[in-house]
Amino acid sequence: MSRPEDIRLSPQHTLVLPIPPRAWPLPTRPVMLDGLLFTPKRELHITLIGSALGRELRAAVAGPSLDAAIATTLAAQDWRFTRTGRLLWLQTSTGDAGATRTVGSIIELIDLPAMTPFHAALARLLGHPLPVPPPHVTLYTQGSANGIGVASDADLRRMTVRPIDAAELQDR
Repeated sequence: MSRPEDIRLSPQHTLVLPIPPRAWPLPTRPVMLDGLLFTPKRELHITLIGSALGRELRAAVAGPSLDAAIATTLAAQDWRFTRTGRLLWLQTSTGDAGATRTVGSIIELIDLPAMTPFHAALARLLGHPLPVPPPHVTLYTQGSANGIGVASDADLRRMTVRPIDAAELQDR
């Protein structure tokens, strides 16, 4: 993790935990699933704070106070994770009513025990309960270079097209 003074929300109001390629090698080739082309991500990360939550936090807690609170909360946790091998194909629509498009992601769920206490601490900052986002890493995207925001287990269930067998991602 970065030094505490370097921890702050991005301009997109997100906070991610980067995954070094030596710890988890990047996918190298696009894959086809059910006729759709999925492009490998250029970097892997775990989203700790998504953009909607980040905007809510920024509105509720003033500038440096928020950065300090996030840094303290991050430092209190062990951010080690374990890969599960459980792959899912997610899909959703994005845009406004006049111009929607379908985007997809292939993710791997991970075990990240720190996610629950981290979000409990953020909930205390906001003064209301928060859902805990399902810890995952986006490996491939379709229709957008960005992943799909998955803020809760309900989002995950709603967006899941189907489980993916790892063999489906291998060269054919």
